[in-house]
Amino acid sequence: MENYLKKLRLRHRRIDRLIDTSKAAGKQEEVKTLKQIRLQLKDRIAEVQARKEPSPQ
Repeated sequence: MENYLKKLRLRHRRIDRLIDTSKAAGKQEEVKTLKQIRLQLKDRIAEVQARKEPSPQ
């Protein structure tokens, strides 16, 4: 599970860099798509972390 989480975080960072690069190049549609993917990844990371952490009782 930890390995999967690391992969998700790495992909999130890569997309951040792509967004920065695409903004500089003026590719607005590409930036919009990348931001949607980044948000989905962020949600997935939060979901995996929530499952990983023990629930308080």
